[in-house]
Amino acid sequence: MNRKRKPSGIWPASPALREPAVRFPVRSKTVRAGGGKNLVGLILLAGLLLVLPRPLEATDKSLPFVGSVLPRFQMETPPDEADKKYLGIGKGGRFTLPQVQGQIFLVEIIGVYCPQCHRQAPGFNRLFQRIQKDPRLGPKVKMLAIAAGGSATELGYVKQEFPIPFPIIKDAQYEIHKLLGEPRTPFTLLIDRKGKVLFTHLGVIEDMESFFNKIAALVP
Repeated sequence: MNRKRKPSGIWPASPALREPAVRFPVRSKTVRAGGGKNLVGLILLAGLLLVLPRPLEATDKSLPFVGSVLPRFQMETPPDEADKKYLGIGKGGRFTLPQVQGQIFLVEIIGVYCPQCHRQAPGFNRLFQRIQKDPRLGPKVKMLAIAAGGSATELGYVKQEFPIPFPIIKDAQYEIHKLLGEPRTPFTLLIDRKGKVLFTHLGVIEDMESFFNKIAALVP
Protein backbone atom coordinates (compact mmCIF):
# COMPACT_ATOMS: atom_id res chain seq x y z
CA MET A 1 0.00 0.00 0.00
CA ASN A 2 1.28 3.43 -0.85
CA ARG A 3 0.79 5.79 2.06
CA LYS A 4 2.45 9.15 2.61
CA ARG A 5 4.03 9.98 5.96
CA LYS A 6 1.94 12.35 8.06
CA PRO A 7 3.74 15.54 9.21
CA SER A 8 2.77 14.83 12.83
CA GLY A 9 4.73 11.58 12.85
CA ILE A 10 1.62 9.68 13.96
CA TRP A 11 0.19 7.33 11.38
CA PRO A 12 -3.54 6.86 10.71
CA ALA A 13 -4.50 3.27 11.47
CA SER A 14 -7.24 3.39 8.83
CA PRO A 15 -7.27 4.91 5.32
CA ALA A 16 -10.57 6.51 6.28
CA LEU A 17 -8.72 8.64 8.85
CA ARG A 18 -6.66 10.50 6.28
CA GLU A 19 -7.39 14.20 5.95
CA PRO A 20 -8.44 15.31 2.46
CA ALA A 21 -5.80 17.09 0.45
CA VAL A 22 -5.99 20.88 0.70
CA ARG A 23 -5.39 22.90 -2.44
CA PHE A 24 -4.34 26.52 -2.12
CA PRO A 25 -5.10 29.06 -4.87
CA VAL A 26 -2.07 30.27 -6.80
CA ARG A 27 -1.62 34.03 -6.64
CA SER A 28 0.06 35.88 -9.45
CA LYS A 29 1.08 38.91 -7.38
CA THR A 30 4.75 39.51 -6.74
CA VAL A 31 5.76 38.84 -3.13
CA ARG A 32 7.22 41.92 -1.46
CA ALA A 33 10.41 41.84 0.61
CA GLY A 34 8.49 42.08 3.89
CA GLY A 35 6.20 39.24 2.85
CA GLY A 36 9.24 37.10 2.08
CA LYS A 37 10.55 37.60 5.60
CA ASN A 38 7.18 36.65 7.03
CA LEU A 39 7.15 33.54 4.87
CA VAL A 40 10.61 32.54 6.12
CA GLY A 41 9.46 33.08 9.68
CA LEU A 42 6.43 30.87 9.17
CA ILE A 43 8.59 28.12 7.68
CA LEU A 44 10.99 28.28 10.64
CA LEU A 45 8.07 28.20 13.10
CA ALA A 46 6.55 25.17 11.36
CA GLY A 47 9.87 23.37 11.52
CA LEU A 48 10.22 24.18 15.22
CA LEU A 49 6.77 22.78 15.98
CA LEU A 50 7.67 19.51 14.29
CA VAL A 51 10.74 18.94 16.48
CA LEU A 52 9.35 20.09 19.83
CA PRO A 53 8.81 17.25 22.35
CA ARG A 54 5.31 15.84 22.30
CA PRO A 55 3.21 15.61 25.48
CA LEU A 56 3.57 12.33 27.33
CA GLU A 57 -0.14 11.59 27.29
CA ALA A 58 -2.66 11.63 24.47
CA THR A 59 -4.65 14.87 24.23
CA ASP A 60 -7.43 13.90 21.77
CA LYS A 61 -10.65 14.11 23.80
CA SER A 62 -12.20 11.24 21.85
CA LEU A 63 -9.53 8.82 23.07
CA PRO A 64 -9.31 6.97 26.41
CA PHE A 65 -7.73 9.11 29.11
CA VAL A 66 -6.08 8.43 32.46
CA GLY A 67 -8.75 7.58 35.01
CA SER A 68 -11.36 6.49 32.45
CA VAL A 69 -12.65 2.92 32.43
CA LEU A 70 -12.76 1.02 29.15
CA PRO A 71 -15.84 -0.97 28.23
CA ARG A 72 -15.16 -4.69 28.21
CA PHE A 73 -14.29 -5.86 24.72
CA GLN A 74 -13.45 -9.21 23.20
CA MET A 75 -10.35 -10.03 21.18
CA GLU A 76 -9.58 -12.87 18.81
CA THR A 77 -7.46 -15.56 20.43
CA PRO A 78 -4.02 -15.66 18.75
CA PRO A 79 -3.32 -18.92 16.92
CA ASP A 80 0.20 -19.32 18.32
CA GLU A 81 0.36 -21.66 21.32
CA ALA A 82 3.22 -19.71 22.89
CA ASP A 83 1.09 -16.55 22.81
CA LYS A 84 -1.81 -18.35 24.49
CA LYS A 85 0.51 -19.66 27.19
CA TYR A 86 2.01 -16.21 27.75
CA LEU A 87 -1.45 -14.66 28.16
CA GLY A 88 -2.69 -17.56 30.25
CA ILE A 89 -5.87 -17.99 28.21
CA GLY A 90 -7.64 -21.07 26.91
CA LYS A 91 -8.24 -22.18 23.34
CA GLY A 92 -11.57 -20.42 22.83
CA GLY A 93 -12.13 -18.21 19.83
CA ARG A 94 -12.19 -14.96 21.78
CA PHE A 95 -11.00 -13.60 25.14
CA THR A 96 -11.15 -10.46 27.29
CA LEU A 97 -8.43 -8.63 29.20
CA PRO A 98 -9.65 -9.83 32.64
CA GLN A 99 -9.04 -13.39 31.42
CA VAL A 100 -5.34 -12.64 30.91
CA GLN A 101 -3.08 -13.75 33.74
CA GLY A 102 -1.65 -10.42 34.85
CA GLN A 103 -2.33 -7.24 36.80
CA ILE A 104 -1.17 -4.52 34.40
CA PHE A 105 -1.73 -4.75 30.65
CA LEU A 106 0.35 -2.82 28.13
CA VAL A 107 -1.81 -2.55 25.00
CA GLU A 108 -0.30 -1.06 21.84
CA ILE A 109 -2.62 -0.17 18.97
CA ILE A 110 -0.65 -0.49 15.74
CA GLY A 111 -1.11 -0.30 11.99
CA VAL A 112 0.47 -3.01 9.86
CA TYR A 113 1.90 -0.43 7.43
CA CYS A 114 2.55 2.25 10.05
CA PRO A 115 6.20 3.40 9.78
CA GLN A 116 6.15 4.89 13.28
CA CYS A 117 4.95 1.55 14.69
CA HIS A 118 7.85 -0.10 12.87
CA ARG A 119 10.22 2.44 14.42
CA GLN A 120 8.86 1.76 17.89
CA ALA A 121 9.04 -2.05 17.53
CA PRO A 122 12.73 -2.53 18.53
CA GLY A 123 12.25 -0.47 21.69
CA PHE A 124 9.13 -2.40 22.68
CA ASN A 125 10.90 -5.68 21.96
CA ARG A 126 13.65 -4.70 24.41
CA LEU A 127 11.03 -3.50 26.90
CA PHE A 128 9.30 -6.88 26.70
CA GLN A 129 12.54 -8.75 27.35
CA ARG A 130 13.38 -6.50 30.28
CA ILE A 131 9.96 -7.00 31.86
CA GLN A 132 10.18 -10.76 31.34
CA LYS A 133 13.54 -10.93 33.09
CA ASP A 134 12.29 -8.95 36.09
CA PRO A 135 11.08 -11.42 38.76
CA ARG A 136 8.52 -8.94 40.12
CA LEU A 137 7.20 -7.51 36.85
CA GLY A 138 7.32 -10.58 34.62
CA PRO A 139 4.30 -12.41 36.07
CA LYS A 140 2.27 -9.21 36.56
CA VAL A 141 2.77 -7.19 33.34
CA LYS A 142 1.48 -8.53 30.04
CA MET A 143 2.12 -6.87 26.68
CA LEU A 144 0.03 -7.24 23.56
CA ALA A 145 -0.43 -5.36 20.31
CA ILE A 146 -3.76 -4.90 18.53
CA ALA A 147 -3.37 -4.54 14.76
CA ALA A 148 -6.14 -2.28 13.48
CA GLY A 149 -7.31 -3.57 10.11
CA GLY A 150 -4.63 -6.27 9.97
CA SER A 151 -5.28 -9.65 8.36
CA ALA A 152 -3.78 -12.91 9.62
CA THR A 153 -1.25 -12.88 6.76
CA GLU A 154 -0.20 -9.30 7.51
CA LEU A 155 0.17 -10.05 11.21
CA GLY A 156 2.39 -12.99 10.40
CA TYR A 157 4.58 -10.76 8.24
CA VAL A 158 4.94 -8.09 10.95
CA LYS A 159 5.67 -10.65 13.66
CA GLN A 160 8.39 -12.25 11.54
CA GLU A 161 9.89 -9.10 10.03
CA PHE A 162 10.75 -7.22 13.23
CA PRO A 163 10.32 -9.75 15.08
CA ILE A 164 7.76 -9.02 17.79
CA PRO A 165 7.98 -11.47 20.75
CA PHE A 166 4.62 -10.64 22.35
CA PRO A 167 1.13 -11.46 20.99
CA ILE A 168 -0.37 -9.44 18.13
CA ILE A 169 -4.16 -9.52 18.11
CA LYS A 170 -6.07 -9.24 14.83
CA ASP A 171 -8.63 -6.43 14.59
CA ALA A 172 -9.46 -6.87 10.92
CA GLN A 173 -12.77 -4.97 11.04
CA TYR A 174 -11.47 -2.13 13.25
CA GLU A 175 -13.93 -3.11 16.00
CA ILE A 176 -11.56 -2.44 18.91
CA HIS A 177 -9.97 0.50 17.13
CA LYS A 178 -13.37 2.20 16.82
CA LEU A 179 -14.23 1.39 20.43
CA LEU A 180 -11.07 3.22 21.52
CA GLY A 181 -11.90 6.37 19.55
CA GLU A 182 -10.07 5.49 16.30
CA PRO A 183 -6.62 6.66 17.44
CA ARG A 184 -3.74 7.25 15.10
CA THR A 185 -0.96 4.75 15.56
CA PRO A 186 0.98 3.85 17.54
CA PHE A 187 -1.28 4.42 20.54
CA THR A 188 -0.16 2.89 23.84
CA LEU A 189 -2.19 2.27 26.98
CA LEU A 190 -1.53 0.82 30.42
CA ILE A 191 -4.69 -0.74 31.85
CA ASP A 192 -5.44 -2.53 35.12
CA ARG A 193 -7.63 -5.62 35.56
CA LYS A 194 -10.77 -3.52 36.08
CA GLY A 195 -10.26 -1.75 32.76
CA LYS A 196 -9.08 1.50 34.34
CA VAL A 197 -6.68 3.47 32.15
CA LEU A 198 -3.44 4.25 33.98
CA PHE A 199 -1.43 5.77 31.12
CA THR A 200 -1.85 6.75 27.48
CA HIS A 201 0.58 7.91 24.82
CA LEU A 202 -0.08 8.84 21.21
CA GLY A 203 2.94 8.35 18.95
CA VAL A 204 6.36 6.78 19.44
CA ILE A 205 7.60 6.48 23.02
CA GLU A 206 11.16 7.75 22.78
CA ASP A 207 12.31 7.34 26.40
CA MET A 208 11.93 3.64 27.17
CA GLU A 209 13.82 3.96 30.45
CA SER A 210 11.25 6.40 31.84
CA PHE A 211 8.43 4.26 30.48
CA PHE A 212 9.84 1.15 32.16
CA ASN A 213 10.10 3.04 35.45
CA LYS A 214 6.49 4.21 35.10
CA ILE A 215 5.33 0.63 34.57
CA ALA A 216 7.36 -0.57 37.57
CA ALA A 217 5.83 2.14 39.76
CA LEU A 218 2.29 1.08 38.79
CA VAL A 219 2.76 -2.59 39.61
CA PRO A 220 1.60 -3.41 43.17
